[in-house]
Amino acid sequence: MPRVLILTASMGEGHNTAAHNIEDALLAEAGDKVAVLVADPYTRTNPVINKFIQKGYTTAINNYPRAWKVVFELLSRRGVVEGMGPILAELTAGVKALIDEFRPDIIVSTYPVFSFLFAKIRKRDPSVGIPFYTMITDSTMINSAWYRCPCDGSIVIDEGTARVLRGDGIPAEKVHPLGFPVAQAFESLEPAPPPEKAGWKAILFPGGVSQFAVSVLTHLGELPELQVTVVTGRRQNVFQRLRKAGLPKFGSLVGWTDEMPKLMTSHHFFIGKAGGASVQEAIVAQIPFLVSHVVPGQEEGNIAMIEQAGIGALAVGHPQRVRDIIIGAMANEGNLWHAWRANLAARKKPPASRMIARFLLERASKVRS
Repeated sequence: MPRVLILTASMGEGHNTAAHNIEDALLAEAGDKVAVLVADPYTRTNPVINKFIQKGYTTAINNYPRAWKVVFELLSRRGVVEGMGPILAELTAGVKALIDEFRPDIIVSTYPVFSFLFAKIRKRDPSVGIPFYTMITDSTMINSAWYRCPCDGSIVIDEGTARVLRGDGIPAEKVHPLGFPVAQAFESLEPAPPPEKAGWKAILFPGGVSQFAVSVLTHLGELPELQVTVVTGRRQNVFQRLRKAGLPKFGSLVGWTDEMPKLMTSHHFFIGKAGGASVQEAIVAQIPFLVSHVVPGQEEGNIAMIEQAGIGALAVGHPQRVRDIIIGAMANEGNLWHAWRANLAARKKPPASRMIARFLLERASKVRS
């Protein structure tokens, strides 16, 4: 029975989303003939400090995006992550303990730091010859921390991202453009049909400070033909602020949900920050993407892809900009929305989750043989 260890980190939802979708695809492909473990070494090693780091990350990307960009650019410099060995000693020991405990045939990481830690483990103990792959969850503009530490291969979202790695010296045979592992639920769902005149529906994932979400929804409340489903996720402060303000005016307010595939395939606009998982899910769901909040660094490549592919628009700045873009997209019987939908259809590919699962199972089986 092949044994697959998936390493993730709770720094944003994209890493965990990718990890668990790969797990689900492996089990769908091999059933009880594969053993899979998804683990967050940060949480296992020191849950108290990990919660502090998670809170700091969330605060930075929502309230201090420029400060986060400084951190992002610092991490992309050679020698920075490499020099964190003493700081990450406990985490490295935690990863080694996971390996000893689970005894995997192959490891895949959805978070960049673990490739550096695994390289240290291999250096100290050359007998640890387990194949190690990294699933890069961002597109086009990639922090080099994702790939500059040698591993057995990088799985990337698209050919544009593959070119970035190859252009930076990564051997072509180690770059695998297999796609992003979205939830399998998308496979059985059809995208929302074109709306009737007053039947437009949008999903809003509030990013940034809560006041910005209040302002955006106040402007969207001027459009009675638009129903807005607001999903705040784990941001309880935003949920409470919007509920107190009686927003959205037309639609519903939701906290945490595990029904995102159904929501995305039943709405006509996705409004939020351009996280790697969200953008790729939007492509599969065929829902045009309006970027209302920018996290500098890792999401800039995703935004560039949205604009270049013509599958949505950048709607940052004044809160009324979201409303104005939606008005334009709905005008003339939704001509702009139909253009975005056509471009989305052109980009849609077979679900990547199963392709990635087969890729990992094949390599795990070679180790066993």
